[in-house]
Amino acid sequence: MTHVDIFIRREGDLDPTHHQVRSGITVTELHIDLHGGDAVGLFLFEEDADEPLDPHHVIEHHGHGPRFLHHSKCRHVHVEVRYAGRPVERSFGPGSTLTRIKDWAEHAFELDACDAAELSLQIAGTVERPDGSTHVGSLAKCPDCRVVFDLLPTTRVNG
Repeated sequence: MTHVDIFIRREGDLDPTHHQVRSGITVTELHIDLHGGDAVGLFLFEEDADEPLDPHHVIEHHGHGPRFLHHSKCRHVHVEVRYAGRPVERSFGPGSTLTRIKDWAEHAFELDACDAAELSLQIAGTVERPDGSTHVGSLAKCPDCRVVFDLLPTTRVNG
């Protein structure tokens, strides 16, 4: 029997959990395995997807490494990115990486590649700059399902 390595991220947890499941398992069966059948109101997203996986979607081994998924109560996360006194807003699937969100914000602010390379996302009101592979749903809390970022110059270390 072929197995699939999946890493699942969740709200409030930056570290993914590893699960090995049989190839051919459906999303509904995975919900049952993860929660004993109590998965009402929970959605499962592939990384960087804006819509949840259909309950009948089959998770199969594709031969190219592990799958990254996001398990969330939020169907979408409202993201606001602020730069130079201007905000842009959009909803993303909770499994969207901060790299994807930064790329979108750079395009929305019409930044050239040289300027964009010097910027990073910081959670508004904090000094936290999560890694680009972080899923936005790990930072959003239900029921608000919202995150605000500032796009700021990357911290440089001289020496």
